[in-house]
Amino acid sequence: MPRFLRWILALGLAAALVGGAVVLLPFSDWLPGGTVGDVPAVQVVNGTAFNRLFPAASPGEELVFSQEKRGFSEARLKRSGEMVALLAISDTTTAPEAREKFAAAADTLAGWPLVEQGSQASAVLVGGRFQVKVIGQGVGLDAQERHELLESFDLKALASVRPRRLGPSTGPAATVPSLALVR
Repeated sequence: MPRFLRWILALGLAAALVGGAVVLLPFSDWLPGGTVGDVPAVQVVNGTAFNRLFPAASPGEELVFSQEKRGFSEARLKRSGEMVALLAISDTTTAPEAREKFAAAADTLAGWPLVEQGSQASAVLVGGRFQVKVIGQGVGLDAQERHELLESFDLKALASVRPRRLGPSTGPAATVPSLALVR
């Protein structure tokens, strides 16, 4: 491809990206996300740190971690190859509105506020900060099964999780928050 044609293609692509940004800018409040980037990294627990707090798979089950990002981790629970539930832990520091639904919670599970979200989802708020959620998939799970799954998370350890304060180091490790258990 001639150099001139590559330049025209690159400039056209750049113009399309800038044009798209200008068109979408007035609608940025409607777009999903945005809250994670607004919270400093040192205030949020890294999602990979949550993985050890998920329940262990029982015989005939498989737990497959499907998403990990800052402040969130998700796994799929499979039985006999069929997906049964989505399991998730999220740090509500990145989404304070997620905490609001627990303010009126009438039920508790293991001492934490419990809410039912429709017929397929149950969630608890641990330590006033971490939302632990089980969402039934396919034929789903009844409320009792979802509650048992919620109780099988290591909720006590989760309640003591805090983002690690970063020291004076300026290397790459200083920019990545890690898990620190407060005892």
